[in-house]
Amino acid sequence: MSKASLQDQLLKAGLAKKGGKQPKQKKSAWGRVNRHDKDANTKPPAEIEAAKKAAAEKLERERQQARENSARQREEEQRRAQRAEVRQLILDHAEKLASHGEPFYFVDQGRILSLPVNARLRRGLATRKLRLATWDKRYYIVSATTAEKIAQRDPAYLLALPSGGEIRDPAYAEFTVPDDLIW
Repeated sequence: MSKASLQDQLLKAGLAKKGGKQPKQKKSAWGRVNRHDKDANTKPPAEIEAAKKAAAEKLERERQQARENSARQREEEQRRAQRAEVRQLILDHAEKLASHGEPFYFVDQGRILSLPVNARLRRGLATRKLRLATWDKRYYIVSATTAEKIAQRDPAYLLALPSGGEIRDPAYAEFTVPDDLIW
């Protein structure tokens, strides 16, 4: 009987691999053996690419949402700034209303309203040198230049005055209707 080495006997039995010693497993700082085989946990390249693509798409969606949110915030800030400017213009440049005087009638949202005005304010409204503005459900009389500045920011705060110069029926063309008609 020939004496075979122990390694040859183990190789024949399939219990050992050819190539000599296997490398020792490294221990971590806590004394545990790291049993995770790096090659065993690798994913196929197609799965890796799909995961990278999904992560990139998610990142792009998040960036797009952030851009949209910042654009909305900028628009909201601009609206607030315009409202503040309109408020400042109206309150700083409003004409003082007469405490007693003849009422000046105007229409706002289908309702007929009136403000007490003196003769100077009535003339200014009739000649369009003064305009009506609204803020916080109150009505103010402002100059035409201030009204132009308000119209540049937001014309919704100005009330339209009746034009009075348009005559639709030619039979009444020779008769003038005053702008400050008292009802």
